[in-house]
Amino acid sequence: MLLKLANLHTSHAGSLKLPAIFAFAISVFALAFPTLAAIDPAMGPRDMGHASAELDQWQRIDLRSSGLPGRNTAQIKVAIRTQGPSMQGLIRIPGAPASNFDTDNGLTVVDLINVGNDSSGYADIVALEILFTQTMPGQFYEVFAVDDVD
Repeated sequence: MLLKLANLHTSHAGSLKLPAIFAFAISVFALAFPTLAAIDPAMGPRDMGHASAELDQWQRIDLRSSGLPGRNTAQIKVAIRTQGPSMQGLIRIPGAPASNFDTDNGLTVVDLINVGNDSSGYADIVALEILFTQTMPGQFYEVFAVDDVD
């Protein structure tokens, strides 16, 4: 999309510089998607993977091996980012209800509910599970923690 934008602008205005086009595209994105523009995946640990060819298989994301910190909160917020076509599916903390997601434009944020309660405490979140219902085989994705909700 950025390359098409660059080709379009350079054909109509030969003196327009490429960095100016990228700055324009980034500012348009920030105006159109202010909450997503504030997410900086480089600031936190993340897990990267490829979608399984089997759509009906849960894939486990081990947070201990990926460097994501273990948590024992009521909820966590995670972002799922991909390139290419939209990916859809379910994501959950093992033992907890699943939340659906659709990466649509390449990035979505999902709130996940943990097992437990305030009086007895919450389970340590050491893994996530993800199930894709719509994807291309081998499509790349990233999952990373955004922040704590509680």
